[in-house]
Amino acid sequence: RNRYATLIAAVAAVAGLLFGFDTAVINGALIFLRQELSLSTRETEWATSSLLVGCAAGAAVAGWLTDRLGRKRILVVSAVLFAASAVGAAVPRTLAEFVAARLAGGVAIGVASVLAPLYIAEISPRAIRGRLVSLNQMAIVSGILLAYFVNWTLSFGGPSSWRWMFASAAVPSVAFLVALLFVPESPRFLVETGREVEALAVLERVGGKEQAAAELAEIRETVAQESGTLGELLSARLRRPLGIAVFLAVFQQVTGINTVIYYGSLIFKEQVGGQSDSAAIGANVAIGVVN
Repeated sequence: RNRYATLIAAVAAVAGLLFGFDTAVINGALIFLRQELSLSTRETEWATSSLLVGCAAGAAVAGWLTDRLGRKRILVVSAVLFAASAVGAAVPRTLAEFVAARLAGGVAIGVASVLAPLYIAEISPRAIRGRLVSLNQMAIVSGILLAYFVNWTLSFGGPSSWRWMFASAAVPSVAFLVALLFVPESPRFLVETGREVEALAVLERVGGKEQAAAELAEIRETVAQESGTLGELLSARLRRPLGIAVFLAVFQQVTGINTVIYYGSLIFKEQVGGQSDSAAIGANVAIGVVN
């Protein structure tokens, strides 16, 4: 049973892999992209950061969409967006076309960042839930490393290799889409939509009959208590945990790690003398390993 739960979690964690890959692939591609499209400094920054605009939008709507349409269905939508963005970012003739493709990829990342750990937590047995949810974070940093390695490998193909760097993300995107067809819907969503028989069947396959009955009762009770207001977030009871959560998110970003993730190749190229394009891109592989 644990193997089945782990397999489902691994499929969902591919969303994290694509999150990391799509986030970091711009690092190596940027050197060639800037040359081929003749981008100014401001245009280079927009080509890089447009992904984050899509991320914010995707993360903002992910919860609302998944409560109405289901975890699995929205994960399928994110897989389609990942694949479309990979192809779209590989074939543009103008900056506007490139930005549009990256915005779509950003939406997929935003959705995946919310939904993949949520789905894993809801599908996993309690005894190994924390272990399986951590797969998603490991998948993200593995995706970053994979992007750096693929960038370096393809960089020897010359100035147009940036197109293949983006296109390569279509392979795991399609694999993710196909794998999603064989995983079940979240038991919690099934309970929320009145499909308790289906929810029990999923829980029994994941954790056995005895544990399934207990978890179904727990989910039923939790769903019944889920109503609330936005104002409750600011109540005295929740003020401290909300503040800690917000500041943890801020502290992750103010370290400046994203500067290295996105611009590492340009930093090595322009600030370390005598670096070839491939050498500057390859230096990021070491950063990815440490990450």
